[in-house]
Amino acid sequence: MTVKNRDDRQPGVAAHPVEVQGLVKRYGRIAAVDHVDLTVETGGVCGFLGPNGAGKTTTLRMLLGLVRRDSGSIRVFGRDPADDPIQALEGVAGFIEEPRLYSYLSGRRNLELLAAFDRSGAGAAVIDEVLELVDLRERADDRVGHYSQGMRQRLGIASCLVRRPRLLMLDEPANGVDPAGIRDLRALLRRLAGQGITILLSSHLLAEVEEVCDRVAIIDHGRIVYAGSLSELHASAPPRYRLETTDPDQTRAVLAQLSRVRDLDQNAGEVTFLLDDAAGSIELTQALATAGVGIRTLVREEETLEQLFFRLTEPDPPENPHAVVA
Repeated sequence: MTVKNRDDRQPGVAAHPVEVQGLVKRYGRIAAVDHVDLTVETGGVCGFLGPNGAGKTTTLRMLLGLVRRDSGSIRVFGRDPADDPIQALEGVAGFIEEPRLYSYLSGRRNLELLAAFDRSGAGAAVIDEVLELVDLRERADDRVGHYSQGMRQRLGIASCLVRRPRLLMLDEPANGVDPAGIRDLRALLRRLAGQGITILLSSHLLAEVEEVCDRVAIIDHGRIVYAGSLSELHASAPPRYRLETTDPDQTRAVLAQLSRVRDLDQNAGEVTFLLDDAAGSIELTQALATAGVGIRTLVREEETLEQLFFRLTEPDPPENPHAVVA
């Protein structure tokens, strides 16, 4: 099934679904969002990541017009949500933290009411299409109070799709969802992205983000510390190696003296480390040979998104880049 965007015909729509410059939101002396610059390009899934309290949800609330910013500019498809939220958020849907649903009504009735409130013109055919897309058609007439958490989350996404959005903003959609539900949610997001819907996804499940997202924006202490493609993020990291030798203790002592070796760690007889450049591997093998240490295995490993995330957010994060693109 395909959810068609209802406002593809609108003239003069900006190229980017989200463009933010110098965005600031303070609560007293605390800068929850601190001069954020961020552009979300059209298409695909962009992960919006950060530790608890980093500013993710506050940023999404401002993008959806739910919280007033203190300064900076927001453009959603070229329009400012603070000027006229109804007009500015045409073609946009999402939910913060969890979808709000009527538990005593059926899933279908929830969607019918939301379609009526939104004046989207979504009839029975559209609602059936959306229910099938989120794999809830067989349970559509059951009360939402009898749904699992995963089903509730999928119905929340269905309530967004009734609007036929071009931009979908989801805040922690996998909260409380079991592994099977997360798998289904991942497949659903891929299908929606394949239909041309841009998805901005806030999540703390980094392994899942790595599975479904092609771009990420990472925020820490209210500032963007990285925004760009996942492939570029991986390429920017120095290579990590796993080394097993005939003498782990001597290996650690030798490697500790090499300037190109960083983040040295030893676990269960193996040594892992970062190496600044390819020439460092030659220096390393020569130093171990001189010390009489034999190499059993030397394997280069790509760092996971989780490892890269912690490198950016703990401690001494990079300064906030300007005009970043996610």
